[in-house]
Amino acid sequence: MPRTGLSALEIKNKAIDATSAMMREVGFDKVRLTDVAKKLGVSHAALYAHFEDKSALFDAVSERWLVQISDSLAAICRKRGKEPADKIVEWMLTLHRAKLAKIEHDPELYKSFDLTASMKKAYVRRHMASVHTQLVELATEAIAKRRLRGADPEMIATVLHESMLAFHHPKLVAQHAHEAREPLLRVVLDSVLKGLSLKS
Repeated sequence: MPRTGLSALEIKNKAIDATSAMMREVGFDKVRLTDVAKKLGVSHAALYAHFEDKSALFDAVSERWLVQISDSLAAICRKRGKEPADKIVEWMLTLHRAKLAKIEHDPELYKSFDLTASMKKAYVRRHMASVHTQLVELATEAIAKRRLRGADPEMIATVLHESMLAFHHPKLVAQHAHEAREPLLRVVLDSVLKGLSLKS
């Protein structure tokens, strides 16, 4: 245990909390590891034990946000007694709203994510894998209940994801943040689901 009485995990989580708060207060480009360490009452070296540099700390902030999104989407997948198509709609709306809310209400954290996130980074790949797995799960359920045709839930998941890209890709959501896009999202998704439906 460090002198502060905090465990290693507690230091890591508090560093993420402090960084998020400082990003909101002064802008993400003005946050320094030394300032975060000072705010926590730990040494600069103590933070380096968890974060290689400032970029790694920003990545941890973004990763926490993506994990929260994944968890909220997973909860939709676990719902019982709801039509598969309705779950897919709720899932897509939840993802869209999460991205839009970050852009509108947490712009500095979104700016950091937008500038530093990359498909090459492990935490982004983990999030994308989680999103795909959840869509496969929803597609598998819809096929089993004879709501969607086809025997390849992997392909259906890809079609659903790609067709809705304009409503969940961070850069595209940001470009249209001033618009009310949910009605269009529903129309596009309804058309896609009808195209995949056994009744189409």
